[in-house]
Amino acid sequence: MARKRSPLRTVLLIVFFLAMIACVVFLVAFIKQRGRIADNPLGTLGNTGGNINNGGLFCQDGNTVYFSNPLDHGYIYSMDLDGSNQQFVMNVPAKYINSAGKYIYYNQVDGDTDMVLGFTAEVHGIYAYKKNSRNKTRGYDRTVAGQTILIDNYIYYQHYDNENGMTLYRTSLNGDDKGEVLHEIVNPCCVIGGNIFYPDQNNSFLLNMFDTSTLRSNLFLNERMYNPVYADGYIYYIGIGDNYPLCRFNLSDKSVEKLTSDRVDCFNILGDVIFYQRNSKTEPALIRMSRDGSSSVVIAEGNYTDINMTSIYTYFHPVNEPTQLYRVSTAGSPRAESFVPEVIPHK
Repeated sequence: MARKRSPLRTVLLIVFFLAMIACVVFLVAFIKQRGRIADNPLGTLGNTGGNINNGGLFCQDGNTVYFSNPLDHGYIYSMDLDGSNQQFVMNVPAKYINSAGKYIYYNQVDGDTDMVLGFTAEVHGIYAYKKNSRNKTRGYDRTVAGQTILIDNYIYYQHYDNENGMTLYRTSLNGDDKGEVLHEIVNPCCVIGGNIFYPDQNNSFLLNMFDTSTLRSNLFLNERMYNPVYADGYIYYIGIGDNYPLCRFNLSDKSVEKLTSDRVDCFNILGDVIFYQRNSKTEPALIRMSRDGSSSVVIAEGNYTDINMTSIYTYFHPVNEPTQLYRVSTAGSPRAESFVPEVIPHK
């Protein structure tokens, strides 16, 4: 006769198998959680809107500056605020660099090209890199992409595909919430209270507000503009019409100020100063002034672009000559100097 299994043995087997299942579930959850990116504090921005408007080639995070090195294929490097202690970070050509917590977020630019809206465009990808790791990256989207900015716990970026054209996408830090959030061409660089303020290209470039909580967009300001950025209670922008001057909108009293009568190609703002490129057939120049439009001074004569600012130095280069970098004290001496990044051997 077959021996009957004792009730105690049956109970022990059930407990054993339940414990094994619990261990497997715990291990899977632990591995999954270990690979997750921790939430950022509310109000986190991965870079300044002004830097992103200028290619996001430099990004200050505390006392460290991450930058795209034009002398080494645009690979990501780091340095101290004064330009010392330069370090190779990662061998990917990058722009629109963002940094928060333990990660760098960036738009990777490859040499392959596609045709976008009749123009040649580089094929991009949106990625995160864990700082001080051995090339530990997380890929979010392999696509033709544009301006990219980290807002709290989402990465917002311009995404292109053949069916929809250029639209606004976002992805959560862990990639579990990704997709189109606005079916328009959106410059996401002007961020106020976690929401995006952008010129509506479908409505004469009037300023709209995109609510990142409700994912809805509405007209905010009946002013036509390019490249708005927010700083200390004002929205700064290039006005459309009237020779394209630099203006600012006061969020408190709803007034508009014209800061310069110069025609402006590009600008950036940080702290109490603004840098802008004056468009002129006879006297083009990079100019610095106080953020109220006073105390203007010529930094460099000629045509410059990609004005990226840190608290110590502001970087720029001549149009179509990205390897000829210059820097100038952001708020100190107006004397510009050549900035030649190191090229550090790497595998």
